Amino acid sequence: MAKKTSKDVDKQMHKDISKEYNKMVKTSSKPKILICTPEVTELPEGMGNAANLVSAKGGGLGDISASLIRNLNKNEDYDLHIVLPKYDSKIKNVAAITNQQIDRLAVVLSGKGIHLVNDSAFSYLNTPYDDGSIHSPVRRSLAYQRHVINLLLDYIQPDIVHCNDWMTGLIPAAARSKGIKSLFTLHNIFTEKQTMMNIELSGIRPLDFADSLYFEEYPEDLKENWEKHFKTNKVDFTASAVFAADHFNTVSKTFLEELYDNVFPDIVTPPLFEVIKQKYDDGRASGILNAPNDTVNPKVMSSIINFNKHTLKENKALNKELFQSEMDLPIEPKTPLFFWPNRLYYQKGPDILINNLEEFFKKYKMQIAVVANGDTKLENKLKKLQKKYTHISYKNFDDKLSNLGKAAADFILMPSRYEPCGLPQMEVLRFGTLPVVRSTGGLSDTISHLDVENNSGNGFVFKIADKAGLEYGIKEALKFYKLPIITKIKQMQRIMSESKRKFNLKNTAENYLHIYDKLIKEKRT
Repeated sequence: MAKKTSKDVDKQMHKDISKEYNKMVKTSSKPKILICTPEVTELPEGMGNAANLVSAKGGGLGDISASLIRNLNKNEDYDLHIVLPKYDSKIKNVAAITNQQIDRLAVVLSGKGIHLVNDSAFSYLNTPYDDGSIHSPVRRSLAYQRHVINLLLDYIQPDIVHCNDWMTGLIPAAARSKGIKSLFTLHNIFTEKQTMMNIELSGIRPLDFADSLYFEEYPEDLKENWEKHFKTNKVDFTASAVFAADHFNTVSKTFLEELYDNVFPDIVTPPLFEVIKQKYDDGRASGILNAPNDTVNPKVMSSIINFNKHTLKENKALNKELFQSEMDLPIEPKTPLFFWPNRLYYQKGPDILINNLEEFFKKYKMQIAVVANGDTKLENKLKKLQKKYTHISYKNFDDKLSNLGKAAADFILMPSRYEPCGLPQMEVLRFGTLPVVRSTGGLSDTISHLDVENNSGNGFVFKIADKAGLEYGIKEALKFYKLPIITKIKQMQRIMSESKRKFNLKNTAENYLHIYDKLIKEKRT
């Protein structure tokens, strides 16, 4: 009998470990999907009543996460898992529950495929992107990713891990090292950078998957010279995610093309541009348009006077009167009302409106309502303007007031310098409110210039993000406003009907499922 060598012993040990491991981990005949997201608006009823306690929303990512999860859960083709931060304070705000009960809730939910990251980094947050936390955003990101990389990838053995934005940026690289396919969705252009030492100190071993990471400085002979790069050479989270993922997508087709064409060199770093270009050229990039939540519906929303396309004329007028009253604007039903639906950030172009508002008021009769927060200097300018002019009103962001504004206004203003997707321009169409937008990113994919004679289009589009561009859009909107009421109502009714069919989360989710199926087939071949 031949004597066993050390290689034979090692081989047998590997087999024994694999056998015991496969007994321990969750098994399923269905493909396993692990969705990594810091926010979700809601979880489906089929995942248990306790799931209602863990919702958290900061933006459009929460809506698309909820829709994707709902559709995956509904079609039953997949074994679905979601990993979310455990926002203790937010859970306590929803239900009278103790810390011990919250910890037990996490155990209960894990059995239903909902995995909560139990870390103090999330305990005191009321919103996913709260700036007031003692833990920095990058610290929270690393705590979240540590849980996924060190535990869930091995415990769940997903066929696909679907990561969202920079805070999940290391996971695709770790997944690749474990033979797991990944999809990375870029919702916004932002990144963080950390040295491998800081990543290591967070409890993640970056050297295990360093070959799939993207560094500020190209690391020659990383394995031999790791000490040289460990303390100083920073890892770019977003570039790493795009680089390591098996597929990458933006949240609109045009935004992907703009990134590929390097239209925004001031906001897209050279590393990110290079990895996006590479993925695009390899046929591993897609643009999947987001869509409004199904709850954005003028028939049922609680914060407005409800209406449909048949009661549009009467009840939209009532909403306008109510909103003018809430905003302390003159009650003038025949004065065109423009609403600002976005945060006051440079990307959204609020300065283009605010810096030219006095001149616009001299030329055009209109009202401007702003319900938003953001840049302090712009907030202060708005406060001064509303003291000087009766036809502008500014209030801090309030969700209910913002929804009323979308339902009440005649037009919204979105002169964005760049726009990965945008949701307000799609949401307001359901209310018969027409957008004035700059042609960029998701705005270009969703809004086309209104042509009354040919019964086409759904808003007013301009090309350049400057005073002349915005003024052109406003003039086109005012030209439409002067048309006979019967003509306007007919167009608004058409737009309301078309928007729900074209822009809905079911269509969006189906596009993601198509990518899942493609990656699953690749894994099996």
